[in-house]
Order: sequence, then C-alpha cells, then structure tokens
Amino acid sequence: MEVSMRKEFVLPRRMRGLQPTLIRQFFERALPDSINFGLGEPDLPTPQFLREEAARIARDEQNGYTSHPGLPALRDKIAEQYPHLELPRTGVVVTCGSQEAMTDAFMCCIDQGDEVLLPDPSFPAYDACTRIAQGVPVYYRMPADGEFAFDISNFRAQITERTKAAVVISPSNPTGKIMTADDYRQIAEALDGTGIWLLSDEIYSDLYFGERPVSASEFYDRTIIISGLSKSLSMTGWRLGWAACKDPEMIHAIQVLHGFTTVCTSTITQKASLIAWSDEAEAAKQYARDVYRKRGEFLVDLFEKELGLRATSPEGAFYTMLDVRALGDDLDIAEKCLQNRVVTVPGVAFGQEAKGFLRISFCNTEDRMAEGVQRMKRALFSA
Repeated sequence: MEVSMRKEFVLPRRMRGLQPTLIRQFFERALPDSINFGLGEPDLPTPQFLREEAARIARDEQNGYTSHPGLPALRDKIAEQYPHLELPRTGVVVTCGSQEAMTDAFMCCIDQGDEVLLPDPSFPAYDACTRIAQGVPVYYRMPADGEFAFDISNFRAQITERTKAAVVISPSNPTGKIMTADDYRQIAEALDGTGIWLLSDEIYSDLYFGERPVSASEFYDRTIIISGLSKSLSMTGWRLGWAACKDPEMIHAIQVLHGFTTVCTSTITQKASLIAWSDEAEAAKQYARDVYRKRGEFLVDLFEKELGLRATSPEGAFYTMLDVRALGDDLDIAEKCLQNRVVTVPGVAFGQEAKGFLRISFCNTEDRMAEGVQRMKRALFSA
C-alpha cells in the first residue's frame, strides 16, 4: 500500500487562533525613546541581597537538578503562606514563574469542551490557556460602570453543567482592583457542590495599598493558588512561581506535568528564593508597596489635571484604567499614543468590558510619567 506524503505544515487545532497579545504587539512596535505605560513589569531593581545570594550560590555551590516539585525547604516556606490550608510540602509545586503554574493548572483540570469562567476584563493568557487545553472560554463581567468590581449575579448566570473551572485574580491585571472577602464568600456559595475548580491568580497579592488581600482558598476548598515572586520582589526574569492546592490528586497531576515540561525550576533561583520571606525581603516588599501606591496616586491625579480624563483608583498591583471613551476608540487612541512615543495598551486587549479604556502601568519614575502624560496630551489634543 502506497502512503501519500503530506508535506505542508498543519497547525494543531489547539494552537489555531493563538496570537501574541495586543500588549506585546504594541510593545514590539514602540519607537525609540518611548515611555512605556504598557508592560506589567516592575521597574524597581531586584533587591541587592537577593542578587548577592544568587551570585554566591552560582559561584560556590554545585547546582544540579532539584526534585521536580522543588527544594523541600522552599516548598515548606511557600506552604507556610497559607496557614488556613495546613498544607504539607507535597501541596506545593515550584514552577518556572506563575505563567507555567497557570498553564499546568489549566491543563490538569480542563478537558475538551469544558467551559471555563474568566473575568472580563482579565489577563489574556487565561483565554489562551483555556484554548490550549481545548476548553471553551466563557466570560463573566466586571462592569466598567461599577469600577470593575465583582458582580455575583453575572458570575452565577454564566455557570452551566459544562462549567469545569473559574478564574479569579486579585489584585487584578488590568484593573488594579481587589476582590473582597464577601466576593469570595459569594463565589464559594455559588460553586458549592458543583465540583468546579477555582483558579486563583495571586501573583500581585503582595502589592496592595490598603489591607492585605485575602486568598480565595480561605473560602473554597477546590482552589488552585497560582503565585510567585516576579512582581513583589522584581524577579520577573528569575522565573520563580508556584501552584498550591489542598487536593492531593490535583497537585500531583500538576507536579507530573511540570516534570515533563520543565523538569525543575532553576536551582540557583530556588536556593536564592529561600530568603524571599526574610525580614530584609519583607522590608523590600513594603518599600515596593509604598512606591507604587504613591506613583498610582500621582498618575491618576495627573490624568485628571492635564488631560481632564478619569482613571480608576488602584487598590493593588501597578495598573490603572484610563477612561478614553469620550475621545473615541481605544485602539485608535492607543495607536496615536504609540506614534507619539508612549506605549499604552487598549482596553479591548483584556475583554469587551474594558473597551474604551487604556490600561496604564505606573512602573516608571514620576518624571517619566509626567513626560509620558505630556506626550499623550500632544497626541490626543493637538490640532
């Protein structure tokens, strides 16, 4: 029997339609000397004590593989962050950043055709992870006219027999808003008895400007926590994240997948991260909170004074949503800013609810942000 050879490349179905996010697309097109209000990456340097510890480890120690789920001592430290769960170290898998933890969690709880409830607006990687896992994204609204706060009635309305998981993020990318304990109680009540998994993205949980955010896992047992050190200690390139879960079968599945995709997280990073909860590290986290809170207040006030535009008041993370609906389409507005050497992200990149807004990151000095606002003013209001 003769077998015909198919030479053309056919993309697997799970990859079809996946494209780089608008966040990246705008960033990659930035002109020289652009001011970046776009990417969600801390501009504060990684604390020096962490750099020195990593350098010492690289210089003086042998750094072979760790066990797949990570150094036992590091997993113990992470488990201690969730005392209400009484997690053993086996309840934690250390991953290559929170993005890997998120992807692994999606792959381990979503099957073909399963529906996943995602906030609108939200980080576009949730939609991509759902599609890679061959699930179906279903959005619940965080209404713009309600300051992007949680709406339990809309959340409940999206639940069907095919719903397998739901995602929450607090503090939020892109809105900077924080979910309250009452929000989580309502979610837990809505999900009780359904078997639905709750994926809680807590990567910004150490960047808050009022009371410390509560964890969704305090209210609902079938929660998979996704977090890491990238944002709180300016360690984005170090790739240190984790998944934590009370259910032993789920966390075991995540560990198995992690082992086959990455083997283990960088040993040097893991060892250095053992001091990421020291008194010195906690002081660095507090410093970051103080800096970003002050910058957020400064920038929101500046938008009002210089542009006459309203931006949401950040409660955490380092984002605000600038309302440009009075000026036109957010894609067009972002393009005008880009051509005037200011990188912003159109709200539609995060969902339909954010259409008419720009997500603005305040990972810049006040001087740079003031210059960025002046460039936006020229781009948007000059004849």
